Amino acid sequence: MKKETKVEHKKERASIARKKHAVVDLGSKAKGYPTLAVITLRNLPDDLLQSSKKKLREADDTYVKVSKLTVLKRVLENAGLKAQADKILDPSALILTKHSAYALNSFFRRNRKKVAAKAGQVAPYEIMVHAGDTDLPPGPALSELKNAGVNVMIKAGKISVNKDSIVAKQGETITAQKAKALQMLGILPFEVGVEMVFAYDGKYVYGSEILAIDDEKFKTDVLQAARDAMNMSINAGIYTSGSIEQLLTSAIRQGMALSSLNKEKAPEAAAPAQ
Repeated sequence: MKKETKVEHKKERASIARKKHAVVDLGSKAKGYPTLAVITLRNLPDDLLQSSKKKLREADDTYVKVSKLTVLKRVLENAGLKAQADKILDPSALILTKHSAYALNSFFRRNRKKVAAKAGQVAPYEIMVHAGDTDLPPGPALSELKNAGVNVMIKAGKISVNKDSIVAKQGETITAQKAKALQMLGILPFEVGVEMVFAYDGKYVYGSEILAIDDEKFKTDVLQAARDAMNMSINAGIYTSGSIEQLLTSAIRQGMALSSLNKEKAPEAAAPAQ
């Protein structure tokens, strides 16, 4: 019994030593990268994780490490990110990169993957099966598709969708029957991707809400806001570095127009008395 206890203690000490080594190793490696990020592994298909890791590794400027949650949290705490570490509850991975937080998040957004529907999920939009032929042979599949609300028939020895059929409306919960029908037809209505929990560049922490901002929409909104501000500044006569030139130009034009108008209305000078 004592021997078993000693063996267990030895294994425990070895495990603690490995974790401490991992914390030191990751902490040391993090110093060589300007951006640190954490991604969640919850609901993330392994093949998508591996393909993303491969692409980032090939770029030779990003390091991805899946480690135990205790190790990851300790690394974050040592980096001064205890508040962020305390919020991580799901299995996660650490990313060290030379890219900015937004560039890394943009990469993940470009590399999302279409996946099949599962029972219990909510339709993100109206899911429709369009009319056309399929490669499915007649049999049980015919009844299953009909029960799922797909208008089908037998045509040339194969199942054919007779007309466009709505399987699920937006916001509707997908049943097991409908999920199976969509899978049979090869329809993938959902998308999954690597989700960043947060990123840190040594100065600022970028949460998921900030990272979710669409770059192009953000640029468009900023430009429109700048135009609106300029118009308001000019119309209200507020002098700024951006509006002063147009305000001065407008003032000069108004002054010249007023001067011209005064010359036209000025009475002729009276003749001197004889």
